[in-house]
Amino acid sequence: MYSITPCNIVTTKTITSFKIDRIEISLFQSAVITVVLLDSANSILDVKFINMTSADYSKWSADDSYVIEFIKQNLGFSDVPPEEPGSQESVSLHVSEESVSLKLL
Repeated sequence: MYSITPCNIVTTKTITSFKIDRIEISLFQSAVITVVLLDSANSILDVKFINMTSADYSKWSADDSYVIEFIKQNLGFSDVPPEEPGSQESVSLHVSEESVSLKLL
């Protein structure tokens, strides 16, 4: 073994989705949300604990989508932009009298 000056190795992980694993609620006060961060193969990259304090907790009504938006905002995530209409090109190829079609996307 040879000693060297310490150096850092940086690894980048790409988060493509998340799931809510658990929400612990203190009624009328706050919540702690356990969020699992996933990559494109649905492998777990990390687990985060998000605290929802009384001010934000009071905004949470019957619409649970508030929790999803709260997590996205808290972690700095944004939605996947919708695909623009006509962004997929298609090509048709017609062969012989049987009119066989091939559509490439």
